[in-house]
Amino acid sequence: MALPETNPADPSDILRKLTALPHRGVGTEHAENAAALLKQTLEDIGARVESQPFLCPKTYLPFLWWLVGGILFGLLLAGYWPWPSFVAAAVFALMGVAHFDWRATPLPYLAPRVRAENIIAKYVAGTKGEDQKTKKIVLMAHYDSAPISFIYRSSLVSDFRRSLLISLALMLLAPVVILIEILGFWPAALAWLRYALAAYFVIQLILTSMDYFRYGFTNGAADNASGVAAAIATAERLWQTPVGGWEVELVLTSGEEVAMVGAREYIRKNWDILSKDGAYVLNFDNVGSGKIKIITETGSISPVHYDNLLVKAARRVAEENPRYADITTANWHTGDFDTIWFARAGIPSLTLSSQDENGLIAHLHRPEDTIENVDLGLPPHATDFAVAILESIRRQPPPAV
Repeated sequence: MALPETNPADPSDILRKLTALPHRGVGTEHAENAAALLKQTLEDIGARVESQPFLCPKTYLPFLWWLVGGILFGLLLAGYWPWPSFVAAAVFALMGVAHFDWRATPLPYLAPRVRAENIIAKYVAGTKGEDQKTKKIVLMAHYDSAPISFIYRSSLVSDFRRSLLISLALMLLAPVVILIEILGFWPAALAWLRYALAAYFVIQLILTSMDYFRYGFTNGAADNASGVAAAIATAERLWQTPVGGWEVELVLTSGEEVAMVGAREYIRKNWDILSKDGAYVLNFDNVGSGKIKIITETGSISPVHYDNLLVKAARRVAEENPRYADITTANWHTGDFDTIWFARAGIPSLTLSSQDENGLIAHLHRPEDTIENVDLGLPPHATDFAVAILESIRRQPPPAV
């Protein structure tokens, strides 16, 4: 059955429409408007669109308030309620380490939650025979925009991981200090150390939160209107001119800026399909400035390695095709991407993201993340590269990992 003629989705047009909204913060009117805009865009190119609603905190800040609050309870009240204080500090410190290692924790459920939604689009068309679908490719990008954060200022972001690891180490130190004091060793000195740790965490919490209260959410042009534009353009290209054997599904997630909640909801509700052989995830996150990178390692604490069919094919295309000679591999350890859930679940996945010459994402979580600072040629370049990856797999499948 031939696919109907439609006009290709224009990445620049999608980018402009999304960035015409002030922001796309989770649970806001602007996020709802963005979702409606994206659904209409997908329906206009002939896709069948579904909504996957879920509950999600509005920002990650309530996580931090709970986390720091639990540890402050222990540090400040250890002299009055020693053992409850130790337990509180230990529990929240361990949750903090797990959370920033991007593991599932109760923290998102402690915060007030609002309605969010993933947008899922499919194209129910195709032919039999040689075009029989044997592999499923999920094209993914998040459309929510981030809270503006002081700690992502250009002068600080290069040390983000080091600062995070120091903070987590001090969180783990808090219950140790309380326990030693309970056991009767150096009570006066340890009391002062407890207060010093408490002051450190209060300062960190103020610095982390203050720019959100001053400025709100980013406009989110590069992060991640650029990725949404590339994902939709790739999906439209593959629906119009299919790569033999690939079933294409587009998933635009919300809640990525709140510890990748939307992607986790998607994988939870679609596990039976995704866990089968032949399912792959190709994620576009921040392809707006600098050079596109094939992300091969993430993880703020424990490393997550990406070495699978998609990654091997991407590397091969970049090495063999001069058109993509500017695309190289890179790591990213400042936060993470939606693909982390898939990688840890054993589902082959790949994130394409851009970085500057210093290995950083320009204007990340800052007010400057606007369309004026986006290279409008990058989303189409990412689209072409993504299609070339799937074509490469069809022509020359790499050996299994």
